[in-house]
Amino acid sequence: MRANQHEIVGIYMAAGRSSRMGQNKLALPLGNQPLGSHALLTALQSNLSHIMVVIPDENDYTFKALSTYFTEKVTAIQCPNSSQGFSYSLKFGIQTAKTMEASGAVILLADQPFIHLEMINNLINTFQKEKVDYVASSYSNIIRPPILIGKQLFPLFKQLKGDEGAKKLLTGNPALRGRVLPYENEKLFRDIDTMREYEKALKER
Repeated sequence: MRANQHEIVGIYMAAGRSSRMGQNKLALPLGNQPLGSHALLTALQSNLSHIMVVIPDENDYTFKALSTYFTEKVTAIQCPNSSQGFSYSLKFGIQTAKTMEASGAVILLADQPFIHLEMINNLINTFQKEKVDYVASSYSNIIRPPILIGKQLFPLFKQLKGDEGAKKLLTGNPALRGRVLPYENEKLFRDIDTMREYEKALKER
């Protein structure tokens, strides 16, 4: 599995423990599909060349819930130490993108069902046009996924620990050349962590 050197791949973060929900949230129904499939279907329509779905293992409910949506454009990758924190799954995905020799990777969260296709494509288009180190989405002046990371920044991810994410590396680092794309719709960035948030999403879907 190797990407063209000019291609952007997706890292679909689906290895979480759903500890605040008390059950596997990504397998819960939202509309006619599992909650965890909505952002994946959006990513499949985007200009990403390939999408890697980071899962704990193939016996996990997440894999079973999402496997229906796997195509030639989607690969499941198993992170053996995902239970130790978000950063471990993220670093695993970044390392896989590095191995593929992709020019960059878009970090996507499986529990963000309301992201739009244009958000992903805007990241890619801006990155390719402006030749920056990263392009991030933002709401209320705060960087949030989805975020596109250029391959030149892949080595930085080794620094992450526990549940730290890309924002830890990008915020307050003047040495990096980045571009931030602001959005005014809070719903786009809403992630489903609790049953209350899930029930709200059911009403809004």
